[in-house]
Amino acid sequence: MYSLCKTFISNNFNQPLNSKKLRIIVFLIAILMGFFSSNFFASDSLRITNNKAVKHLFPKTPKVYFTSKYVLNDSNTVHLKMNFGSKKILNPKSLIDNIRDKRPRVVDMVMTLYPSDLENWEEDYKGLIASRIESLKNLDSAFSMDRSIKWNLIIQDEDKSFYKAKKRIHGIVIHYTSLSSWSGKEKYNQTLIKMETRCSAQKQGRRMFEIAKRNKDNWKNMLIITDCSGSMAPYGSEVMLWHMLRTSKKDISSFAFFTDGEKTSKEIGNAGGIYFTKIKDFRQIGRVIKYYTVNGGYYNSDVPENDLEAIIKSVNKSYSHDDVVVVVDNNSPVRDMELLSQINYPVRIVLCGVENKESINPDYIKLAFHTKGSLHTVEDDIDQFMKNKEGEIIMINKVKYKVEEDELVQVSKKVKIQH
Repeated sequence: MYSLCKTFISNNFNQPLNSKKLRIIVFLIAILMGFFSSNFFASDSLRITNNKAVKHLFPKTPKVYFTSKYVLNDSNTVHLKMNFGSKKILNPKSLIDNIRDKRPRVVDMVMTLYPSDLENWEEDYKGLIASRIESLKNLDSAFSMDRSIKWNLIIQDEDKSFYKAKKRIHGIVIHYTSLSSWSGKEKYNQTLIKMETRCSAQKQGRRMFEIAKRNKDNWKNMLIITDCSGSMAPYGSEVMLWHMLRTSKKDISSFAFFTDGEKTSKEIGNAGGIYFTKIKDFRQIGRVIKYYTVNGGYYNSDVPENDLEAIIKSVNKSYSHDDVVVVVDNNSPVRDMELLSQINYPVRIVLCGVENKESINPDYIKLAFHTKGSLHTVEDDIDQFMKNKEGEIIMINKVKYKVEEDELVQVSKKVKIQH
């Protein structure tokens, strides 16, 4: 840039200046000055530092800077004020007052180094940083869901006394894009809904993976059969399978996916919509599940699923597995229970959507009991079915059952466990 300007000026100063040439020279000098001020000055005033100790506190890895003092830019920014050392937002309505009309783009968390120092600030302030982020998330869920938001932690280090430090800007500065039109607001709200669903599914998927971790020594060479109907979307089954394939590739023989039929007719045992495949790259799991979910979406208007048809046909196509693991929605009943007599091998049933206060679907209890298999929730592994004898009472998810004539009969409602 400098050489370009120098060449132009040297070539033209030997000639009389006219207004056009003068404007060009001024323009080039302005660009040159802008280059120096935007790079050297900015890099000196904002000095980037290590984020290793605090990056896990943020929704997205931040950049961490030291600066002598933070200068607030009033253009398209909102300053959520916090007192020195406090997590409380003093002016919450500055960001959202009933109607969302802004999309956050960049978040600056602004603090002072005092009373800490360069060696200890991460340890001293990590609690305050975490609580301030939590206050922001509680004000607006967009800050936990919108992964496009960039985060900065900016620490002012000029002041060496409490009196001066407390007078600096503290809190969170939001740089935003205005959502002035109705369509813009609606589009962003829909984006947040999708992000919230995705975030929830990721959390659920990581929780469900705990089941696989608990049973890693019990399940070998698995055929994994997964419900891909739309009702499974909130449970993050693809995240769970992603983790399983990434960490247990040698113990997974193949996958099967089912979508509750590929025909308008739901004929028992012949509804279809069952896809058998081998997946070697764990990164493909999400794409595969999305493809089959969308592909079978037209025929998934009702709640019951063709679980047993999927199990039977998948097992018949697989010749090398040891354990059959089926991942299902606890809230969807089984349409084809009349096929149960055709299953004569243990089925490991991973139940999505079971919370502490909810009962396990009786269809899956019956399937596990008949096959001498097992039931698995985030909290429990229920695998005593192969040991049951006539007249024996067993407890499943706080409900009593009794074995009568090779059937499992519920004999009580959910009971409260005394602690």
